Amino acid sequence: MIAILLAAMLDLASYRARLEQIDALLARGEDSRAAAEATALLADSVRADGEGLSPDAWTLSPIARGEAHRARLRGLLEALGARGERVPTGDRALLESLRLAQATRARAGGEISPLPVAEISLFAQVKEWAKAAFRWIGRRFLDLLDWVWRLFPQGPDAGTQAGSGINRLVFVGVGVILAVVLALGLATARRGPLPAAKDQPRRPAKDEDPLSRSASGWEARALELAREGRAREAIRAWYHAILVRSYAAGIVHYRRGRTNWEYMRALSPKEAWRPQFEDLTRRFDLEWYGHAESTPEALADFAGTAREVLRGLGAKT
Repeated sequence: MIAILLAAMLDLASYRARLEQIDALLARGEDSRAAAEATALLADSVRADGEGLSPDAWTLSPIARGEAHRARLRGLLEALGARGERVPTGDRALLESLRLAQATRARAGGEISPLPVAEISLFAQVKEWAKAAFRWIGRRFLDLLDWVWRLFPQGPDAGTQAGSGINRLVFVGVGVILAVVLALGLATARRGPLPAAKDQPRRPAKDEDPLSRSASGWEARALELAREGRAREAIRAWYHAILVRSYAAGIVHYRRGRTNWEYMRALSPKEAWRPQFEDLTRRFDLEWYGHAESTPEALADFAGTAREVLRGLGAKT
């Protein structure tokens, strides 16, 4: 049995011949035949100096799969040489190294693990992003400077070219300004005219200052505002008339910054109309500060009480 197995083994000369045949097939472009020969050779064994070796799978397996790695094959043929079946000591050492290399490649394997990557903190990552952003902005700024610089060329025709560049720059600036003005105009047109404010006083500054009129002037102003339908402002006019009449009678003293309630508390409890004035102060605050508009009924009620207080002040003065 052993003799049969030894007879089935290839000697080095036959091994080289089979390899050269495969190389010739590859050279002629007959890759399919070369693949079949390589597959058959991989199933054989090689005998060298009484030892059995397997054919070089690293060289023959790709060829058997249809991948024509002819460079590996040529390297193996050069290593084996063509000097007869007897192999010198150096060739035996080479074959042994090839056998060991083949065994090492056969044992090699396993999974390829990813390379370790150092963890980067969020702060460091944001810092890198910021650096990249600043670099991009810097490059764009340099591009802008370069564009502006090209508007003013140097050379014999610099004057003419510079004038043309300035004209282009002026046209661009005027175009931008016109675009902005047009956009603002369109936005204003879409919004439409501003609505007129209701109950706008004719002379706000004068109507806000109690000392801008006399008591009788405020009474006339209250009647005028009532005819115009501006009840809320008419109520204020009646209240100013009472304050001015009180100033003139010396009952209360005008001081800038004083509130209506401070004037009310300054009144002597002996004044017969003090309760009516306290009621008017409360109703005035409600109408003026609490409502956007006052009703005609509220104006009529307020005016009636105000006339009573003014009659009391007139009788006293």
